[in-house]
Amino acid sequence: MSVAIQILFRSFIKAFYRENAGAFGLLFTMLFLVVAPTHGAGVVEYHYSLIIGFLKGSYFLLLVFTVWLLYAWKCVSFVTHIIQQPACNFLHILNYLSKTKRFFLFLLVEISLLLPVLVYATLIVIVGCQRHFYLHTGLTIVYLLVLSISAACWHVYLLTDADKRKQRGMPKQLWLSRLLNHYPVVLLRVVIKTQWLKWLGLKIITCGLLYGIARNNTTTAYDAATIFWIFNFCILAGSILIFRMREYEERYLSFYRGAPVALWKRFSAYATLYACLMLPEFYTLLVLTPVHLHITDAINFGLCGFSLILLMNSITFLHPFRMKTYLKIALGIGCIQFIFLLFLSLLLLYPLFFLLAAVIFRRGYYRYE
Repeated sequence: MSVAIQILFRSFIKAFYRENAGAFGLLFTMLFLVVAPTHGAGVVEYHYSLIIGFLKGSYFLLLVFTVWLLYAWKCVSFVTHIIQQPACNFLHILNYLSKTKRFFLFLLVEISLLLPVLVYATLIVIVGCQRHFYLHTGLTIVYLLVLSISAACWHVYLLTDADKRKQRGMPKQLWLSRLLNHYPVVLLRVVIKTQWLKWLGLKIITCGLLYGIARNNTTTAYDAATIFWIFNFCILAGSILIFRMREYEERYLSFYRGAPVALWKRFSAYATLYACLMLPEFYTLLVLTPVHLHITDAINFGLCGFSLILLMNSITFLHPFRMKTYLKIALGIGCIQFIFLLFLSLLLLYPLFFLLAAVIFRRGYYRYE
């Protein structure tokens, strides 16, 4: 069993946390580092009141359950994707174990992947028992048990019947003939097919924080700098999606590089794609104007975010960076934006980023290997 645990740890758990390290860093920052002490209340008091809100309101708890379900779905999709890869056929050796042993092995995997949720849920259970919210506390325990057990059962079934199922490849014969004219649509389909859950989670966090914080703005108490910095931080976290999509593109769509398409059309294709992916942020900024956010600030936020995304995309063509190096570059660009926010002007920032994105793309696209 110890060998089987090591195989599962390296195949699923270690790979999952390595891939999503940036997202977990963003979540930790939002939950524990961004919260500033106000009126004598610190981080502990903030989370205590938040947990009480979960336990008192049924709709609030239902929202939490929905977020947990999305995260569990992401974990299940990740494990399922690895099991279905031809390079991971060695996992079929686990079929020689009994179904009971396989179930407990995958249950251990699910518990490990759900660990961030389980740690916070433990705090909810402790507070719920102390404050006598037994109904919602019991529902929380049962809900997490159902998520873990059902996911483990699904993966046992998936591994058992892996040889009977046929791998479904992308139907190239349907879209290959139209690829050159509709490349942004193809890239959008890639996001929907492979990264939609990550995209949805990032949009919920970004738009939720933007809307929640900006609603505190009034004509007498207006703070655009804090809103921009948090919004920009979320956009930077979204560069993880760019990195994963470019990996997919280089693996499956690399032949497009040799196609007879003008360079400006290629750049326009990426600009169109990221404009579509940023529609939720644009809509949120539109909703907040002009009551909670000045129109000029909303335009600056949108253009800065869009130019940042294009710049991070162009940087991926300079060199086949590893995720760790790519995140360091994103952090450095974030520091540059902070300097512009403090000492210069956002009106200078996004023209500079648009120019850099175009220049880097032109320089690196055909040289990238």
